[in-house]
Amino acid sequence: MSKNIYKGLLLSNIKKEYTLSIVAKLKGKKVDLPLEYAELTDEEYEELTEKYGQEILPLEPIVSQWEKKLLEISFKGHESVLELFVVTNEEVFQWVAVKVFRINLSTGRYINMITSSLLYGKKYNRRRGVRINIDKVMNLEQEGETFHVIVKDLSYCGVGFFELGEGMVKKGVPFILHLTEPGENGEEKLVCKLVGKILNQRNDSGGIFSGCILSTKHAAFLQKYIAMKQLEQISGKKQDFGITHNVIGENWKRDRAERLKASK
Repeated sequence: MSKNIYKGLLLSNIKKEYTLSIVAKLKGKKVDLPLEYAELTDEEYEELTEKYGQEILPLEPIVSQWEKKLLEISFKGHESVLELFVVTNEEVFQWVAVKVFRINLSTGRYINMITSSLLYGKKYNRRRGVRINIDKVMNLEQEGETFHVIVKDLSYCGVGFFELGEGMVKKGVPFILHLTEPGENGEEKLVCKLVGKILNQRNDSGGIFSGCILSTKHAAFLQKYIAMKQLEQISGKKQDFGITHNVIGENWKRDRAERLKASK
């Protein structure tokens, strides 16, 4: 009887329904770029596997849309370590040191292809994904009640938020976080309602900091949202969605408390 056990996820078992991204360095900063699975014809798939073997991941050309322009990311001669992340319905998997190639198929189509020296992608802690700092008061619903929290950071797999005092949001109970951005008239507009739950909590300067996971159904949306924020930061241009720097300086604790009190 075979003693082989399931160690992770094979590249060949990745499905188009999964959320895919690759972490690369652009101008010295890490960026989490969305990927789109390339659906191939039987002939195209056979052509690829004959040349490169079964353990490959075909992708549409890796492109990020930003300010109505297409920025194509070329990995030719790329020496930085590239990491692949795959979000399934239940888990997140990571491959380190993957390689990205441009492949010209005999059909005239070109795609990107990922290979790895690792047979399996390893399970990855969802809260350790690439994050953006937010530091903004938002509403959170749980069991019919609404709470005001300061959202500290956001990734496509998790969120961290702060509450004053002992904290009212319950651990392990699903909540709905209202992700908002400033609208044209200065009022906050709802971008998305994110479903999540608290995994861990700690005391933090007069309040409670909660580390949470988010439902995988939001992963594709958040992936694109976060990638655009990162590209905006790299460009040095003004951000359009109201993301602010973390509070700094000697009065950061008082400022944090005043913002929460004002929101109530």
